Amino acid sequence: MKQRRVLLLGLDGATWRILDPMIQQGHLPHLAALREGGAHGELRSTIPPVTAAAWTSFQTGLLPGNHGVLDFRQHDATTYETYAVSSRDVPSPTLWELASAAGKRVALLNVPLTYPPRAINGAMVTGMLTPDLKAEMTYPSALRDMLLQRVPDYRILVSQSVFNLQGWSRFVEMSEQTVRARARAFRFLLEEEVPDWDLAMLHFQETDTLQHAAYPWLDPSHPEFSPQHYEKALSVYRAIDQEIGALVERYGDADTLVIALSDHGHGAVSRTANVNAALAEAGLLELARSGQKGSLTALARAAMTALLRLDRWNLNRRLLPRGRRRRLVEQVQNSVGIAWDRTKAYMIHGWVYAYVNVNLQGREPNGVVPPAEYETVRQQAADALRALRDPETGKPVVSEVLFREQAFPGIASEEAPDLVAAPNPGYEFTASLLQSSKARVRRNLWRRDHTGTHSMDGILLAHGAAVRQAQVTDAALVDLFPTVLAWLGLPIPAYSQGQVLQTLFEQPLEVAIDDAATLEQFSRNRAYSPEDEAIIDERLSSLGYM
Repeated sequence: MKQRRVLLLGLDGATWRILDPMIQQGHLPHLAALREGGAHGELRSTIPPVTAAAWTSFQTGLLPGNHGVLDFRQHDATTYETYAVSSRDVPSPTLWELASAAGKRVALLNVPLTYPPRAINGAMVTGMLTPDLKAEMTYPSALRDMLLQRVPDYRILVSQSVFNLQGWSRFVEMSEQTVRARARAFRFLLEEEVPDWDLAMLHFQETDTLQHAAYPWLDPSHPEFSPQHYEKALSVYRAIDQEIGALVERYGDADTLVIALSDHGHGAVSRTANVNAALAEAGLLELARSGQKGSLTALARAAMTALLRLDRWNLNRRLLPRGRRRRLVEQVQNSVGIAWDRTKAYMIHGWVYAYVNVNLQGREPNGVVPPAEYETVRQQAADALRALRDPETGKPVVSEVLFREQAFPGIASEEAPDLVAAPNPGYEFTASLLQSSKARVRRNLWRRDHTGTHSMDGILLAHGAAVRQAQVTDAALVDLFPTVLAWLGLPIPAYSQGQVLQTLFEQPLEVAIDDAATLEQFSRNRAYSPEDEAIIDERLSSLGYM
């Protein structure tokens, strides 16, 4: 028998709600074959079910309470600001590094949270938070120029702004082109750069971006389902299916474990709830009064809100260059402010889940809540979120509120928000101060906001000679880390929070534990220059993540 290897295929945000009808209609024959010939099921995401947190858990075997990466931007309570996360925020060795240290050869392309690239025994092309194609996006660094020569149409991703500005047909066309180019780049890695690979991963972002932009058009069960737009989008899903089929045919031998997975699922969203407005209504947050630094008059606030709502055609993106647009946005945001000396609880960022902090003395720069009142204020904030209702339906917006020790137990818990709120289906959150005081909940606009958002139920497909035909239950994303290590015959760090998915296999895998691997919290360093961070912010904003 040859040496075992693993081929991992990431379909970001993929959900059976979208894939099942496509498989049943015969549009995805290769994914259908993987499912029929192997194990499949739902794959439970992380809290929160956000790309940055989830793929970090997949790569490290740690839940967010231990790896500390909660979202694309992290909140710094000492400054009331956020910063873009990177691979340098990942504190522990990754799956790729552990395999490399054991002498395994590794190839990966477009996996999130890999920029800047960390050294591995093989080749890496970094993923969606790579600033641009001029960045140090590969390991080794010389690989970048070779890659772009071989695949000149390679791109990092296609943002939702293409849909907003140029329409569905162009968005779908560019997405399909990106899928094809990415697959060619991956074959280049496997065939020429790391032909002796043991562990390889290709990640497709396009399932996520299409579903964020136009989820109702893609789900036949949704009232706004559009057969015309659905037929157009099928070209992207078919392209992914065809490329997966070609890879499995070429590399899926008896000694190769093939796993297709998503970091989270997807569902429809049509309403956005303003958390800071709810906190203000509960008396926990105050906006700066007119005349104070960071203030805006009620009339100006209402006018600005109207302008933001009217700009559904994204005229700011059409008419202003990036640098000017960014400065304008910063000027607008800086003209509105929270009166920190009269605010007890606040939200700085978050959209899939809401992250709320207590304005604590000794932690926040202008904290007003004494430590003795921390629990009281935190409970008041939780009550305010639970009481938040949609004025149109009267239904609660929030499904669950968790304190940080409940949501994020672990060594990074102290860095986590004081409480986190999960939405009911159909809702997401904003921390915006630019809405009028009455806009507790607003309707999402097509071709500006999300119409699809993240859910906890991702997908899992496993295929190979050693894989049994079965439907898998109770599998979590964090379980893939120890499962891959066990398949490769490598020891699993004792700190891993996942479990080996023995139910995938005809015969149980042998499991070795590295008891000397203790969980340590390494220092995190910001990876981006101010210029690169501006580019990342632009991309996250265009995807609707900010």
